[in-house]
Amino acid sequence: MEKISIFFYCCPPGIPDSKETVYQHVIVSLAEGLKALGIPFYSNIDFWKSGIEDNDYLFRFNPSITPDDCSVVVMHTAWFTSGRPMPDRLFHAHRKYITVYFESEADAKHAWRPEFKPFDFIFRCHFNTRFEYPKNFYPWAFGLSNRILRELAEIPPFAERNPSLLVNFRIHHPIRTCIQENLLPQLQSILPVDNSVDATKSPPSDPYDFLQWTQTDRRHYPGYYKRLRFSSACACFGGLLINPWPLNAFGPSKLWDRAINKIITLVDSHPRRIMNWESWRFWEAMAAGSVVLHVDLEKYGAALPEMPQNWRHYVGVDLENLQDTVDRIEGDPDLLEKISSAGRDWALQHYSPIPIAQRFLSTLNIN
Repeated sequence: MEKISIFFYCCPPGIPDSKETVYQHVIVSLAEGLKALGIPFYSNIDFWKSGIEDNDYLFRFNPSITPDDCSVVVMHTAWFTSGRPMPDRLFHAHRKYITVYFESEADAKHAWRPEFKPFDFIFRCHFNTRFEYPKNFYPWAFGLSNRILRELAEIPPFAERNPSLLVNFRIHHPIRTCIQENLLPQLQSILPVDNSVDATKSPPSDPYDFLQWTQTDRRHYPGYYKRLRFSSACACFGGLLINPWPLNAFGPSKLWDRAINKIITLVDSHPRRIMNWESWRFWEAMAAGSVVLHVDLEKYGAALPEMPQNWRHYVGVDLENLQDTVDRIEGDPDLLEKISSAGRDWALQHYSPIPIAQRFLSTLNIN
């Protein structure tokens, strides 16, 4: 293997809103970056259409290429959540390739299973520095894909945006409930809330948009991206807080650990570890220049390969001092415009497809 090449195990996207539907965003972004860098990659199937042409696939199946012909083999959470078994001979004794697994599910509960231990690298979205992970775990992020960047390539000047906070949650998370009940009413006079949400069962009529709506399991809405571009800020909260013990929240003795955790909760009513905090909305808002409102990532242990700075790239809320957020936004009329610009620049610099691919290769030490 004189040249770097990568083999991906991909799943068909399935039918939107069905049990078979999977969305493999993180490997799509990675592959787009690899393609731009000229790094060859292959797949077990033709997968992910970048356009409406019949053969416009990002991942291509080549019957003459197997994992043993490549230097890296990549798998994604969707392979296992869709019920597929571990590929035969993936970890055979004579393999020369590096094995990589991308874990983008909220709890990552199956990544602790013994059969995942042989992976050389497990890149974990929703990483938190206050959890104890196996040694082959590394922080990762959803990041940006070409599909998202295409929708947000041109954005209006901040002065032309609506002075509003876009809030389009569909799933209830404990932190979202806290924010909606306690922070948004205080922000209403500064940033009126826009609760507009696209109907999930009404697909776009444009052929390209319909394709992407299908491939992303109904996450692609042109109207949503337009609202993002013209909103001053976007609420990107998600997840829940748990107490600091046990360190291995998904490992052995879960029943015992949960019992202890309940006792700790009675003693400490302000848990400081966040789970299930990563989202596409975070990155879409960043790229749109719509100021991201989330919890203070560092305060609650959330980790990315490249961390944003609170009050420079985003507004990180301290859930124990919500008034501070209101006071700072109200006290500096130019603050949101500065964050809008800096946040977009930061996201494009570190989390568009090319830097994602470069980070991947650097971490594997094969670039």
